Amino acid sequence: MVTAKDIVGVLEGRGWEAEIVEESTVPVLIRTSPKGLMKCVDGRPSDHPSMDGPKSLGGVYAITTNRGVTDIAGLKKVVEEVKAKGFVPSMHGDDHASPCTMGCGFFKLWSLGKLEGVTPPDFDSEAGQAAVLEAGGVYEQLSGSHKEKIVYINLVPGTTIAPNADDQAFVVDAWIAGEFDLDVGKYLTAAASTVEQLGGPLKAKLIVPSPALTAEDVVGVLKGRGWEAEIIKESTVSNLIPVAPEGLMKCVDARPSNHP
Repeated sequence: MVTAKDIVGVLEGRGWEAEIVEESTVPVLIRTSPKGLMKCVDGRPSDHPSMDGPKSLGGVYAITTNRGVTDIAGLKKVVEEVKAKGFVPSMHGDDHASPCTMGCGFFKLWSLGKLEGVTPPDFDSEAGQAAVLEAGGVYEQLSGSHKEKIVYINLVPGTTIAPNADDQAFVVDAWIAGEFDLDVGKYLTAAASTVEQLGGPLKAKLIVPSPALTAEDVVGVLKGRGWEAEIIKESTVSNLIPVAPEGLMKCVDARPSNHP
């Protein structure tokens, strides 16, 4: 299993700066929505409103490249799979490429054979767009130039970061690899190579789940507020009882009540 520390080591070996941060320290992290696009990691503004879906390399192309899918029929099957798993499949272009569908840097690198170990597709960007749309996916168009300042590699399942035109970032929701049984090492290598070839920032923050709150944590907080606090086992509390469906969800107040 690839760990966050492993990823940091690989990135640093490629000349990057990389650090691990907990999700609780990243206020822009949001929950994904079934209506949000499974869209490219590109940080530029989009003409589509649903930005709360997972971010992957080139949208659906993240899956095709990882699995060695190079034909239109295979692309359509991937789009169907993404829909079946509850995501909105997509690909994108931008407002200044010609054709506009070549505005995805990841697809461009893939089509030119510039992703190491990844076979280029048998189709061009326009045929890819047509196939995605025909299979029920979405095309979004991005605008402006790349101004990303950082790369977020997000390992917290079910979360993402929405693009911010005023504070652009590449967002790689790496947890999506587990959803589609992708080769994580190959996927993240492709991500790093893409950022490098696009002249992006060689600076990454790896977002990991915050550890669960423990009883010891609670005791420490309370003592810090001047309380006395200790941890005891349930077997020592004789008046602890199971809750019942008909019982009130009531206040912590210990005074007697008029309710049975």
